[in-house]
Amino acid sequence: MEKNEIGEWADKLLSMAIGKCGNLEDARDLTQETLLSWLTYKAEGKVVDNDAAFMRTVLTRKYYDQLRRKYQLPTVAIDDEIPLCDETEFMDTILRREQAEEIRREVAFLAQSYRVIIAGHYFHGKSVKVLSEELLLPQGTVKSRLDFGRKQLKKGLETMENSNLYTENSYIPQRLKMSNSGVCGLNEEPFSLTEGDLLAQNLLILSYEKPIGISDLSRALGVASAYVEPVVDKLVQGELMKRMSNGKVYTDFIIYRNDDFTKYIEEEEAFAEKHADAYCRAVESAIEELKKTDFYSLRLERYMLIHIADSGLWNALKDCRAPHVLPQRPNGGSWIAFGIIDSDPPRDTGLRRGKEEYGISGQRYTSLDKYLDSGTIKLYNYESSLSPEHKYEGFGFNTFQETEAALLKLFYLIRHGIAPETVDCDSRLLKGIPLLEERGFLTTEGGRPVLSIPCLTPSEERRFWDICWKASQEFARQIRQPLSEYVACHKKRIPEHLKSVPEQKLTMPYEPNTMMFVFQAINRGIHPRNPGYPCPEAFVVME
Repeated sequence: MEKNEIGEWADKLLSMAIGKCGNLEDARDLTQETLLSWLTYKAEGKVVDNDAAFMRTVLTRKYYDQLRRKYQLPTVAIDDEIPLCDETEFMDTILRREQAEEIRREVAFLAQSYRVIIAGHYFHGKSVKVLSEELLLPQGTVKSRLDFGRKQLKKGLETMENSNLYTENSYIPQRLKMSNSGVCGLNEEPFSLTEGDLLAQNLLILSYEKPIGISDLSRALGVASAYVEPVVDKLVQGELMKRMSNGKVYTDFIIYRNDDFTKYIEEEEAFAEKHADAYCRAVESAIEELKKTDFYSLRLERYMLIHIADSGLWNALKDCRAPHVLPQRPNGGSWIAFGIIDSDPPRDTGLRRGKEEYGISGQRYTSLDKYLDSGTIKLYNYESSLSPEHKYEGFGFNTFQETEAALLKLFYLIRHGIAPETVDCDSRLLKGIPLLEERGFLTTEGGRPVLSIPCLTPSEERRFWDICWKASQEFARQIRQPLSEYVACHKKRIPEHLKSVPEQKLTMPYEPNTMMFVFQAINRGIHPRNPGYPCPEAFVVME
């Protein structure tokens, strides 16, 4: 090669180097290193198809090395292969920055498929060929992900400069209270998927209004994608989220805010008052019939009062909206989830609807087969504002299912006069017997615990449900038409992409509440609000 040719290239390279370095000294060093690499490459007999492209590439990479040394950025090994894609714009955007932490943070926000390639290529100096072999991907795929990753990094850096990086959820996390219709999974899904996990709760909240990518979720919460991805995977596998073909995810159930349950509360109250006669007539007839049985008690009357309102409204509403099927879920569950965002300080929102007196949960049923000499033991339970505190707090169990399964055993032992300490009875319940007395499940007679909640035989249970069924059906018949007209005008808006939500969940927060009717009966003196002792809305069935 002629000296004048080298001189021409030196002048061109120096001009480029000054444009990048901003000072003559660094530019000269950069030019010399570039020329040396070019000459060494050709001296080894290697063919360069485009000298200009080759030297621009080498100069750019040498410049990046210079910046890395200057700002202590991650080292990228330089090989002599021609670049597989144009990196100039990307690296000029990133490596001119004086804080390597900013770069690392942006890489952390990338989705895994791009993050591992960007980190491998730029932080660890791995070529496209090596990454292709390690990740079992075609080289074309590696190239395209490098290109897309660079664009995302540039976008992220620009966002960081020009706007607030994090959403409010990153520093004031919201709380998502899960609930469901149907039967929970073996691990208490869907509750166990989010319980005590603020990250999971806020990922679901942020993914509700529209599908969103992992990187955007990470940025919104200020949490690296590597920590977000396994939580998202858990939620997708648990079927609280869905993943689209483009990698974006969205929350696959309806989410309410506290305001949804108070939005039409005055209208709901007015509806309940207007149609209270239908409910009260049904209740009075049922109470009269129940009092004729040998198993009547005021505690059982209270349960019936709630059940007639709950079941009557449910049956009337079934005819007002399209039927829905409870999907089979992982781990044996069959449920439809819904969530409530509570933006207030942490508390158990349940289904409280603006006035504490309207708190109510759906009927819960637990059974146990062939315990000792028993057949099937059953426990029926409501949670309402008529019981001032949660029935099962303080026993040390993780779930309602665990608590109630243990309770069924204890109730059987007490009913049959078997000392709990002589059999396999959970010690947590034995320690909790004073709590059960305090909450109205047990009393003590002659130093031994005795059941206070109603205990029916199977034949008595059938008679009880027959009385309830006739009353609830009559209430449903009377209320069906006006209720249909009411709910048709009260439905919650949901995101357009959300197709799995049954109509029942659209109307649920605005439907007249079970307890509104119960209190109509109480206010009319049909049933006492305070019977003078703790009265949990529960009863047990056993031989």
